[in-house]
Amino acid sequence: MKTCLKLFILFLMFSGTVWAEVEPVKVQVPETTAWIGQRVPFFVELRSAGSFAGAASFDLPQLPGSLLLNVGAPVMDTQIIEGQSWNLQVHEFALFSQKSGDLEIPKISVRFSRRDAFTGPAMEIQAEVPSWQVHIKRPPGTKSIPFLITTETLELSENWEPEPGPTQAGTIFKRTIVQQASGVSGMALVPAPVYAPDSVRVYSGQAETNDKLERGDFFGERRETLTYLLQKSGTVTLPEIRYVWWNPKTEQLQSLILPAVSLEVTPLSTVSMPGKIVSRYAWLWLLVLATGLVAIQWRRLAGWTTHFREFINPPQRSAARKLLQACRLHDAAIAEHAWSAWRNVQTTGFTPTAELSSSVLDLQRHLYGFKPTESWRGDSLAKAFSAQLDAASRHSRYTPVSILPLLNPGE
Repeated sequence: MKTCLKLFILFLMFSGTVWAEVEPVKVQVPETTAWIGQRVPFFVELRSAGSFAGAASFDLPQLPGSLLLNVGAPVMDTQIIEGQSWNLQVHEFALFSQKSGDLEIPKISVRFSRRDAFTGPAMEIQAEVPSWQVHIKRPPGTKSIPFLITTETLELSENWEPEPGPTQAGTIFKRTIVQQASGVSGMALVPAPVYAPDSVRVYSGQAETNDKLERGDFFGERRETLTYLLQKSGTVTLPEIRYVWWNPKTEQLQSLILPAVSLEVTPLSTVSMPGKIVSRYAWLWLLVLATGLVAIQWRRLAGWTTHFREFINPPQRSAARKLLQACRLHDAAIAEHAWSAWRNVQTTGFTPTAELSSSVLDLQRHLYGFKPTESWRGDSLAKAFSAQLDAASRHSRYTPVSILPLLNPGE
């Protein structure tokens, strides 16, 4: 009897030693080398001797110029580890980076609950996903492209409302651009540029992103609407928009182009009505005229006040001040709204610096990512934006530079 008891105690000690040696978390990285903008998949294994309880929680870090996403639902599996059967909960993640060189992914905190058997109380486990490194390569001939995606296929479509055609000053056109790419998250796709002549105001709305996982294949979609306000008459030409991406299979740059659009814009005209109708409604026009005369002085005063306010506080300066203030308060929603307002009043061909593009990408990832982060700090965006303003103040004239090079520069 004593011998059996000793053997049982030794068995428990041996089992405890085996369980202690098995790490609760393991990371698997199939590929440690990737192109800029290419999806880098990695997998996190959570281990339990019994069943899992509840959902796991990961504290994903914010990496400058990079996007880190949790993809899909976890997959359950079993594996023999140290001679015993363990239940596995495998979580898939995707990394997209716009920075070349060696990138270190720091340890990721994870919390989950597990049981020692299939029934009984659950124990909360707090662990860390081990850190790992990946080498990001920049494709040759792409140094002038601050934002580049890597995919084998990219589909591009656009829809106008109303359809482009002869129109009058003051008309508003809405242009919805949809990108669809394989192996790329919608948040990792390049934002639509806001190029337009000086006589056209362009407003960029908030992008809608959607990611799908079908039979192991990853598809991303980005949908955004540009609003064009035609301010002056004449012939207006909206320049073509070229989307360039790197094909990792052929190792070549490829592109798709949304063609340029020309519009004949006439001044606002007053349509004359037949004499009988005019005389019938003459009293109505007189009433409108009288009301206008009463209000004209007030409107003139209000107009002077508005012009004076815009003179001493231009929209560009106001938006910049709001953006910096939102960064100091770490308010992501206000910062994104202020950034859009500031971006919309920039000159044609404006291109942000790589640092500013990276910081804005971090902001958008926080707000619209597949699994948004819990916190955002505006320090890096404020620093990059201030540097952009300082650089602009040193140059009285800005020379537009396209962020997307030609496929055949020598031609």
